[in-house]
This record gives sequence, C-alpha cells and structure tokens, in this order.
Amino acid sequence: MNDEHRARDPVNDEDALEDMLRHAAGIIDPVPAHLLQTAVEAYALNTLDAELAELTFDSLDQSAAVRGAGQPRMLTFLGHGLTLDLEITAGRLVGQLIPPQTAEIEILGSRQITITTDTLGRFTCEHVATGPFSLSCKADGVVITTEWLTV
Repeated sequence: MNDEHRARDPVNDEDALEDMLRHAAGIIDPVPAHLLQTAVEAYALNTLDAELAELTFDSLDQSAAVRGAGQPRMLTFLGHGLTLDLEITAGRLVGQLIPPQTAEIEILGSRQITITTDTLGRFTCEHVATGPFSLSCKADGVVITTEWLTV
C-alpha cells in the first residue's frame, strides 16, 4: 500500500475505499487491453452527435495576480449558439447557460451526475468528485460537450 492510501481512512472516506477497491481489482482481475480499447471507442460514439464546445475563457490561464490560491476557477464555453459559464471550487460546480433556458446537464467523470437547470439556465452541483470530468449540455435538441477538465 502506498503513502496515498495510508493517508486516508477508507472506513470513513468513500473515495479512499473506492480507490483501494479499484486498485485491488486492477491487480487481481485487470481489464484486457483489447476490451478497454473497445469500451473507449464505444463511449466515443455515444457523444457523436454532440458538438465540442469551444473553451473561450479559463481563469487558470490568467496571471497569478488575477487568481490567487483558493480562488474559484472560472470557465466559459461556446457551442451551437450556447454559452456555458462555470465556476469550479473544491467539490462544487456552479454554472449558467446563456441564453437562459431549462436544460439537462450531465457531469461525466468517476461518478455520473445529471442535473436540470432552472428557467434562468442556472445550476449547482455540490458533490463533484475530484479528478477529470466533462459536461454535456442538452437544450432544445442541441447537445454540446466540454473538453475534459480536472478539479
């Protein structure tokens, strides 16, 4: 067991327990490479109709003077005439869809979460897992997907 697993208490930390079980499964019964490749290719086809939203602003790209330690990360994506503004802090995601409308937002990552915006296009998710994630936004028959981000 490495230092990362010793530092967290798996009994009281679901993420630590999941990491340990995933690690054990990878050793005991690893996924064959050809099966993993097939799964990745199948998943890629799942979002074939979605347009990749263009990242037009990322506060991480700004100078350190603009974004200090502990400040939220701000992002803006554009696609299919929609603007998706995001504010990311540790474990929390706040966003707004412009023009304002009700839409379904899927947060794809280690845990998949689906939320619905209010009529002003606003949404909040309090339980975003750390690690890579992507958002898929479905509004009025249009689907846009963000690139993969890391919390």
